[in-house]
Amino acid sequence: MEEAVAGAKEALDHMKLAPSAIEPMQGAVNTSVAVVANISSLTTTWGPLLQKVKLFTELVDGIARVSGRTDELSAVSDSRGD
Repeated sequence: MEEAVAGAKEALDHMKLAPSAIEPMQGAVNTSVAVVANISSLTTTWGPLLQKVKLFTELVDGIARVSGRTDELSAVSDSRGD
């Protein structure tokens, strides 16, 4: 009987250690939740602006392509003596 009680006490001591081992994991989970919430907030805030910046850069790229082609045509025209 004494052996069983000693074994139970030892098992109980190991069980008491479990919550202290879980506390850091709980902190990591809470931090992860906060990070995800902040990312969602950033997406909501910056998303529309970034979409407009993307459209602007696509427009400028298109203008640059057209301008480059016009310069090429102008160079060809100059070389012909037109």
